[in-house]
Amino acid sequence: MNIALEEARNYAIIIGILVAICTYITNSYFQFRNKSIENMERFLNAHDALFKEGQYLVENVHAMESGDFKRDINDKNMELKFNRFLGDIEKIALLTSHGAVPKEVQIYMLGWFAMKVQPVINGAERNNIYWELSIHYIDELSKAASDYEKLPSKKRAKYLKKQKLVH
Repeated sequence: MNIALEEARNYAIIIGILVAICTYITNSYFQFRNKSIENMERFLNAHDALFKEGQYLVENVHAMESGDFKRDINDKNMELKFNRFLGDIEKIALLTSHGAVPKEVQIYMLGWFAMKVQPVINGAERNNIYWELSIHYIDELSKAASDYEKLPSKKRAKYLKKQKLVH
């Protein structure tokens, strides 16, 4: 009788351990998934801040589309918006440096703008140690977007599918 109880207890312990492991794995998966969703939400909020009414990109998007985009450093109001833009980009760069969102998502959502803005960044901003993160992010994103544009259509589709950016 003792042997049967001891054997049943051992089986119960093994089953309990297996249930605990399954619970741990399931919880870990959902925590990871929720963290990914939260990070994407943070990125989208930071992205949306770039496109609010009156922001630098919104004010200049038509000029960018037409190819007439130039930066007038004498326009103090627009320069203030540009500084705010660099600050908003800094937030996205910080999210990026902590792996919040894949590079493919960033290229898809901001790459075109980075390619348009990068040429108008002046030497003073490039030499300002407090804009290094923003400037570096714009430079890297611009290069990555340029590479993305050069991909054939099939490779771009594969690229987007990898990040689940297709429906």
